Amino acid sequence: MSPCTTSAADFDALVETSETLIVRFVTSATETGQDQLLASVIPSAVIAHCDVHQEPELAQRSGLVNESALLIFRQRIILYFEKGAHDVDRVAYLMQQISMLDMDKIRENIEKEKAAEALHLRRACPISRAKLMASNPST
Repeated sequence: MSPCTTSAADFDALVETSETLIVRFVTSATETGQDQLLASVIPSAVIAHCDVHQEPELAQRSGLVNESALLIFRQRIILYFEKGAHDVDRVAYLMQQISMLDMDKIRENIEKEKAAEALHLRRACPISRAKLMASNPST
C-alpha cells in the first residue's frame, strides 16, 4: 500500500481499518521522504504521516507540539509511541518485535486492567467515584 497523509478528520477511520498502522508525526516535508522506503521494507503495514504544523489538533491529541514522533498500532491497540525521529532501520526492527506479540494476550491484559480499575471505582466512596468518573467519562 502506498504511504498516505493523515489528518484529524480521517485518523480514527485509518486506525479502525488498518491491521497494522505506522504513523509518523513529522515537522518538515523532508521527513516524509522516508515513507516510500518504509513502505517497501514493511509492506504489510499501512504507513501514514502527519505534519504537526498542518494538523496541530491531531498532534496535540498525541501530546505533541512541534516535535516528531512515531506511533504504531496493531489491531487498533497502541503498541509503540515515542517522540523523536526514527530511521527506517529502527522502525523495521520495532515492527519485527511487534509482529511477534501475542495480541490475544495483550487484549486479555487490557481487559484485566479495565476490570481492576472498575473494581477500584466500585470500592471508592461515592464522592470520590463521582470525581473520578467526571474526570474520565469513558469508565
